[in-house]
Amino acid sequence: MDAEANNSWFIVNTKPKQEFIAKKNLKLLGIEVYLPVYNKKVKRNKEKIDVISPLFGGYLFARFSIDQFYHKVKYTRGVKMVLGNQDYLWTIGHDRIVDIQSREDEGVVIMNKGIEMFRRGDRIVIDEGDFDGWEGIFYEELPDRERAIIMLTNVKFSSKLIVPKKYLVLNR
Repeated sequence: MDAEANNSWFIVNTKPKQEFIAKKNLKLLGIEVYLPVYNKKVKRNKEKIDVISPLFGGYLFARFSIDQFYHKVKYTRGVKMVLGNQDYLWTIGHDRIVDIQSREDEGVVIMNKGIEMFRRGDRIVIDEGDFDGWEGIFYEELPDRERAIIMLTNVKFSSKLIVPKKYLVLNR
């Protein structure tokens, strides 16, 4: 299976806080890499400032030939693992990457405002993105107030997932 042949991107899990290092090192190998970023509000000296942060903390997307680059990618500085295994790697469609890129302004993903408020324990459905249709329980809002942690309920194992809140709707 070749990502270029099916126009998909592999999901690369990076070591903690090393998304930019992994991106740089993968690019040095000649691999096409996409690391979506957004302006995160952080408090510094009692003042909120914008900091460029990965949209999906700990993850980036890469397109490469498995035969030629799998082991190189797997052992690249900053990379923890390529999701899946050598026989079946997880991918995200090129159309999803294009969708994320379409929300960018000067290389930074613009986050929508006015997102619905949820409470812990609310039953929700993801109605947009790669996990469209998945169900879960709202767990907590992240400090950037634009992403949330949900507990997935339609998988065979207990799993937390961080998603943009704009993708969530109450499951009525």
